[in-house]
Amino acid sequence: MAASLSYGSGMTQTTGNQLVTDARDLYMQQFVAFLRNRFAQHPGGAAEVPTERDTNPNLYGSHYRIDFITDVKGKMDASLVAELVPDRQLVFDPIEGTAGAMKVRLVQLSWDDVEISHDLTRDMGELVQSWFEHWYDPDDKRVSGADQRPPDVIHALGIYPDALVVDFGTASTDAFWSLITLLRDAGASQLTIRATRKLPARSRPA
Repeated sequence: MAASLSYGSGMTQTTGNQLVTDARDLYMQQFVAFLRNRFAQHPGGAAEVPTERDTNPNLYGSHYRIDFITDVKGKMDASLVAELVPDRQLVFDPIEGTAGAMKVRLVQLSWDDVEISHDLTRDMGELVQSWFEHWYDPDDKRVSGADQRPPDVIHALGIYPDALVVDFGTASTDAFWSLITLLRDAGASQLTIRATRKLPARSRPA
């Protein structure tokens, strides 16, 4: 059964759940604008391109999707990579809730930078394998046309001691909730969700 958060202290169930939707919506607004600008400057570029970054040992399978990449004119085997760093993020007071018996504390929600601290002691790579293969889609199996980028995909998953860090990219909120469900069903008793990146100085509430 998929996770559904319930909140005490006068918080309705939809309050916390709506934050997840709002975090994704705010990110997607900025990502779409970012891509429009990039494609206007570099029509031959590509978005959400799967790559491997062997220099980061924490990346699951070394997999990483680049936000935007284009070849450098006149240079062989050279490319220009551009990554979005959102300048707007949700601002809210931390809230606490439960998903079944698991306690969940929401501190920050930045869709491309979601740190989920947990108390599991098992092999997390093995636990998240199927989830990752579906949501990262390393073989682009969900591409429905030759010129279409993969829809509904995460951009990266980092595995750290006691924490997962996810760039949810263009993935739907189902990716978030299915991961919460996975951790709950694996026996996690508590999660803390925050961002690793400090809130930019020019950020403002959504």
